[in-house]
Amino acid sequence: MIQMEENGIEVDWSELDKDMGASADFPVTIQFAFLVWSYLTDQWDGMSGSYFGKQMSGIQDIMNILQIEDQKEVLKIVKIIDAKYMESVNKKDKIKTTTGKS
Repeated sequence: MIQMEENGIEVDWSELDKDMGASADFPVTIQFAFLVWSYLTDQWDGMSGSYFGKQMSGIQDIMNILQIEDQKEVLKIVKIIDAKYMESVNKKDKIKTTTGKS
């Protein structure tokens, strides 16, 4: 969520507090997926400024260090998180370039 805010995507923190309460409400697999996703580096296109998503090359090392047992499920969730984030960042960037607003 913080990363989304840093990239200029509006985050309604009040909604997060209502829905989540504590991150312990999420299943452990989801918590691990968000943690792993946050450790991965971003890939950007230098020419167009498009966001390509997270660099996945070190993901297995991260999961091994964190001693994640269900790595296949965590990987699936990380890919879903990354796809949604990539869609959101690129959609906002497209709006910015077509309207000229930041």
